[in-house]
Amino acid sequence: MIILQRKSQALWIKGDKQGAVKILVAAIKKAPSQLDNYLELAAYLNALQDVTQAEKLLRSALVRFPHNQDIYYSLGTTYYAAASYSRALSEFKKITLPRLQNDKLYMLASTYYAQKDYGHALAFAVTAQQRQPKQVDVNLLAGDCFLAIGDFSHAETYYRQALDQAPASAPANFKLGLTAMAQGKSNAAYFKQAKKQDAAYFAREKHKLTDIERYLKAQQK
Repeated sequence: MIILQRKSQALWIKGDKQGAVKILVAAIKKAPSQLDNYLELAAYLNALQDVTQAEKLLRSALVRFPHNQDIYYSLGTTYYAAASYSRALSEFKKITLPRLQNDKLYMLASTYYAQKDYGHALAFAVTAQQRQPKQVDVNLLAGDCFLAIGDFSHAETYYRQALDQAPASAPANFKLGLTAMAQGKSNAAYFKQAKKQDAAYFAREKHKLTDIERYLKAQQK
């Protein structure tokens, strides 16, 4: 079964997404007691935005592996991908295993953030960051939560930590530029670096510069 998993991963990396899926489907039929195949296939289906099939797969896996927390987590991420946030929260809250706590905290913060419940998002994000202070995505999320409530100083702190860990990160540079801009600090170099590292990302997020400009004008009135 490990050989089949490696074959599916190799196909996925090469871009043969459907081939990778077919191998895992066959592997599950051949050895239905191998949990990893269900989890990997669900991840592939989510990446392909086929969340309906991912949910169906994981629900069937729960019948075979009742109360399995890896399945709860995978279901949570599936519902999150489908923007079914209340169902995602329900799955994440079932998780108690220590090895899944960091992932759980991050996803709880992300899910509350997606719902614009910034108070709960912030509490989980800061806790996640305290447990993983050098994790780039965790620092970015904590910064996002503070940015959402207008606390630019604390947002800058977390974005700077993300940038320290990943100097070439377009999001870290761009978001640090936003907080610098909001505080009247020098910011052009951050935006220039973000655009250099990922022009597509910069183009998608550029509208946030206008949001900050509006905020600053409102503060001046």
